[in-house]
Amino acid sequence: MKTRLLTSLLLSASTAASALTLAPPDRPGDSLIGNPPHEVKYVAAKEEDTLIDIAVNFRLGQDQIVLANPYVDRWLPKAGTQVRIPSSFLLPNAPREGIVVNLPEMRIYYYADPRRIETYAIGIGREDNWKTPLGKTRIAGKTENPSWTPPPSIIAEHLADGDVLDPYYPPGPNNPLGLFAFRLGIPGYLIHSTNVVNGIGMRVSHGCMRMYPADIEQFFPMVKVGTQVNIVNQSIKVGWYHDTLYMEVYPELEETPATYEQRLHTALNLIEQANGGQMPVIKGSVLKNAVEKATGIPVAIYERPAQTPPVVQTQVAPR
Repeated sequence: MKTRLLTSLLLSASTAASALTLAPPDRPGDSLIGNPPHEVKYVAAKEEDTLIDIAVNFRLGQDQIVLANPYVDRWLPKAGTQVRIPSSFLLPNAPREGIVVNLPEMRIYYYADPRRIETYAIGIGREDNWKTPLGKTRIAGKTENPSWTPPPSIIAEHLADGDVLDPYYPPGPNNPLGLFAFRLGIPGYLIHSTNVVNGIGMRVSHGCMRMYPADIEQFFPMVKVGTQVNIVNQSIKVGWYHDTLYMEVYPELEETPATYEQRLHTALNLIEQANGGQMPVIKGSVLKNAVEKATGIPVAIYERPAQTPPVVQTQVAPR
């Protein structure tokens, strides 16, 4: 099954890993892309590494790598510590077309064509007055080497913190928008590059979605103006890989909190939906563990019985 992963964490000359270019699920009705979940990928931390350094090196989100390694110290993992690198993903429960952004996951999925899916870590808007909006929109424009004129609200916010913004940032590497920007149909919101890569995989922006510079450089020429963008809030994803049902769980967004009972109810509905409208028999402890531990890693929760091929009887004509 390794051939399903067309390009996994490709290394550039600087040894930083590329965004993922993945094959779509190889069976109708499946939702998992990337490495089969049992093929777990680890890297050994170096003496000077933090988890954030490793996330940047592999172009993963900061929160994503922390969730995947709950027992590893974020700031001092120690030399030789095995750090898990997420390399399999359940597709969001949304039409598989254009761009789908799952905010709790802080990840973009781009359905480039029937043969491949591009996926990128992103940073999103803060939980206060700068939330990234939900809903369907489109790519309304794209700009290479954008300039930036900070709006008065952002200038005032920075000034209150003792930080004075320039009234105008010309195109160039020091521009907070980076070298590439997509304008969304929602006024005031962009998908753009950033010169602060440590914020990828965190809620640090004023509502825009930030991408690693090398990722958006790859992404920019692929996407046409008019491409649909569907921004969703799915902290729990459920889907099949062959005959095994998986669940992938993230923390809720702060502005849409949910109790354990509410998350369990969501999970049960998704399981029933994935299983053709019927609830399979799932061990309670397995389901509870999957819902409670938001690791961002697909976890097996149910295996359906293997299909027995029908017996073909040969009719013998009488003599």
